Amino acid sequence: MTSNKKQTNIHIKTDFDCVFLLNGNFCEKADGFLYPEAEPLYITVLPLDAHLLPYTTKILNAKAIANADLCTVFKLDDKTYVKLMPRYNYIYNIKDGGGIAFDMCPPQHLFNAIKNKNFAQAKKYLTQNLLSTIDDNALQAFFDPYTAIVKDEFSNSINYANSQNYFLIEPNGAATLFTFELVDGIVDNITNE
Repeated sequence: MTSNKKQTNIHIKTDFDCVFLLNGNFCEKADGFLYPEAEPLYITVLPLDAHLLPYTTKILNAKAIANADLCTVFKLDDKTYVKLMPRYNYIYNIKDGGGIAFDMCPPQHLFNAIKNKNFAQAKKYLTQNLLSTIDDNALQAFFDPYTAIVKDEFSNSINYANSQNYFLIEPNGAATLFTFELVDGIVDNITNE
């Protein structure tokens, strides 16, 4: 029996140890399975670390519908990738601490600071060499078309010793690979593959 529904090849990735429930069915790994694109896929993340909390997200037509802030969905070639983030215990504070950033690298810090229009913070992640060639408007214009940044764990691109590859994700889920060259742990150049 075959289905006439369009199937998509789904790959689910995390940076933490976990298992999944996919529409209620237990899976230890969820990398590379076919699923009807127009049907909802419910992914429950069950972390194996006690300090992380479980959660469920809903994916439909290659878009996160529920708990979208905890996952990034994008298409690359003929595959749909779902990058799931860890969910930490909430820490309440009457003062805005700017959030706690766990496991983020300079390109991710840079992206988040620019998206939050905190250019003073963003400049902390750029070398003087790069700062001398751009201004706040250029930074904002460069990152403006993108809604998320995801470390490249999906392509066969090469990471050199002083560079890190990241996908910048557009609102429609399209992903573009960029290389962030680092000097002394901060961004010195950004190139498109």
